[in-house]
Amino acid sequence: MKTEFYESDPFSPRKAGLLLSIDTDYRFDKGEEVLIEEGGKTTKIRVLYVNIQVRNGVISREILGLKL
Repeated sequence: MKTEFYESDPFSPRKAGLLLSIDTDYRFDKGEEVLIEEGGKTTKIRVLYVNIQVRNGVISREILGLKL
């Protein structure tokens, strides 16, 4: 499943920027901590919410995470 991780605005639960886009079937849950290593940079986020979308029979999801 296409999964996109977005950074959350620290003062409200709104998307601030795309951190990573991957294809995975792993189930992410609210409260989990995820360590993203890419381009020599490490970012740790806590999952705030997972939004599932179905468009034309294709499932994708957005994960909003707060940087720790």
